[in-house]
Amino acid sequence: MELFEARKPATLESISWIRKALRRELAQLRIGADISDEVVLALVELATNAVQHARPPARELIVRVRLEGILLTLDLEDDGGPFLGFAAAWEAASLTRMAPDAESGRGLPLARHFLDQVRYEPGPPNRFLLRRQLARRRPQVLVVEDEEILLETYLGLLEPHYRVIAARDLRSALLLARETKVDLILTDFHLGSEPGTALVAALEEDRDRPPIPIVMITADSSVRTRALELGIDTFLTKPVMPEALLETIQLALTRALRQRLRLFRYFGTTLSQLVQPNLPQALGPFALALLHETADIGGGDLVVHLPRPGRERIVMVDVMGHGIDAKAGAIAHAAMVRALDLDPNLSPGRFLARWSDLIFGEPAFDAAIATALVVDLLADGTIEIASAGHPHPMILSATSARAVACEGPLLGFADRPRYEDMRLTLAPGERLLLATDGLDPAELASGGSCPDWLVGEVQSRAALSLPAAAGRTAARISARLGPDPQDDWMLILLERSDIAAAEIAPAATVHADPHRDAAPATLDPAGPSESRDAPPPASLAPEPVPPPVPRDSPVAAGVDGLDLSGVAALRNAVSPAAFQGLAERFVENAARRFEAWSALVAAGDGAALRREAHALAGLLGQFGLAGAADLARQVEHAADAAAQLGPARALSVEGPRQLEKLKSWLEQDP
Repeated sequence: MELFEARKPATLESISWIRKALRRELAQLRIGADISDEVVLALVELATNAVQHARPPARELIVRVRLEGILLTLDLEDDGGPFLGFAAAWEAASLTRMAPDAESGRGLPLARHFLDQVRYEPGPPNRFLLRRQLARRRPQVLVVEDEEILLETYLGLLEPHYRVIAARDLRSALLLARETKVDLILTDFHLGSEPGTALVAALEEDRDRPPIPIVMITADSSVRTRALELGIDTFLTKPVMPEALLETIQLALTRALRQRLRLFRYFGTTLSQLVQPNLPQALGPFALALLHETADIGGGDLVVHLPRPGRERIVMVDVMGHGIDAKAGAIAHAAMVRALDLDPNLSPGRFLARWSDLIFGEPAFDAAIATALVVDLLADGTIEIASAGHPHPMILSATSARAVACEGPLLGFADRPRYEDMRLTLAPGERLLLATDGLDPAELASGGSCPDWLVGEVQSRAALSLPAAAGRTAARISARLGPDPQDDWMLILLERSDIAAAEIAPAATVHADPHRDAAPATLDPAGPSESRDAPPPASLAPEPVPPPVPRDSPVAAGVDGLDLSGVAALRNAVSPAAFQGLAERFVENAARRFEAWSALVAAGDGAALRREAHALAGLLGQFGLAGAADLARQVEHAADAAAQLGPARALSVEGPRQLEKLKSWLEQDP
């Protein structure tokens, strides 16, 4: 589906026009505001880079935007000089090394952060191909920390595993948590003059979203009980070890998913009965087999059978997302499908158009984005199909495989959309395969054809009866996706029963668990081996994070007030370039703050010393200056100004001395 195309002079004024025009175009579609804003910002930054830095300068920009299934594809072309060294720059691109107020160099970090895939083809013309799924596949973590170096450290550790967004104060954190989909919040206990518990209290009043797990970082054990009472999920103690940070966040997300799962199971039994997948084993001159499996947290795969005069209609729906929201969306779509069936004269394409128009005018469906396929089985043995962004059906035999390239926009994404009807006929020995994208999100999300492994499996069972072939296919899917799929999936196989080579057998509905049904008891020998090589299904659940590879520290912990075990772990956990950038900024920042500290000590400003001591304690401890951090904590917790004086003066001496020791360690060959 073509959404947008513009050909403009390569100027900043043109980029501004493209930004406004594309944002206006996307606003008319059912695309989340956060996703559309991120996509537009990434595109604008890359275009700005081409205008300002290409040598020779670009004269023209071309932007094309398409929607393919649930993938938004953006094509950016320019006729200037190529981006030399793109591969190296892309590898090094990171939000953690991007200055907050940077005016240049932001394009690649933002593109890498906001987009699922970026491919660059040097020209002329030079071409960026950008892709972004409309459904988030990785958890999004909001990191709240007012100490800039610590914020960069946490972002650098989390960015390879999660989508991350950052806030430096309570107000910004609340705004992001309310306006952006956030799956977990990592926050310091002290945010300037306000405690992080204020964030917890404010979010508890937000009734428009489910509870968000919160991981709090603190060096003050006295606040632990009070914060836990307010609903903090768990604590991390400063200095934060990289493996502890990653493990804690993974466990917190897993616990949150399990809590939602228990809630879903409580309500889910009744909801699931309303949309339980079911199809007859025979419809007119066709035999059918339905295979499906539901993820633990539930989802929105749906199939509805609508008997009609002279034809049998099958409506296949895949609501994006998981849990109660997706299941509720499936129920709403099922009700709408049955209501539309009151008009028996609607072809598959007109049925989808009417359905899409109803959704476009109903704001409640913003959270129930869905693909759909309408398949009519006619009494004369022909088939009519129309698609709304759904993966392409496949016609398969023992020796051939071809996709049925029916396409159309997602339901409710545009006003008065058009859907084309396609007519086809199955020859003897051919079967039609219909699938949802849970079988292979990477391959099917764009509305493309079924993956090769699934096509090959169905082809290899062509000589078997339909129920037997379905059983073997279910076993293979189970072996590939594992016993606990993280996304719903559904597959329908059908053939002409009047010309089928095998006799139609009963009980054609098959679940994926080979231990639950007799037919698929024997697994294909290649199944487990292929399963090990297959990419895991995408989910909001975080992938297991391997611990960093241990490395011996050149300086033993505790020598000269240093404890470099955490710094060594940080060096192993992030890229060499990221670590070097963090270390250089810490050294520069710490040296400047030690000078300011000496001035505060000379002035005898007890209140200012206490505030700065708290900030320094966490920062110095994170980068191995353990002795200096301990002195800062003594100043912070001193009973009065007189008690502050001794450790404050000691920190003026010990801090710079330990910093020099750290610099020597950093200069050694790692």
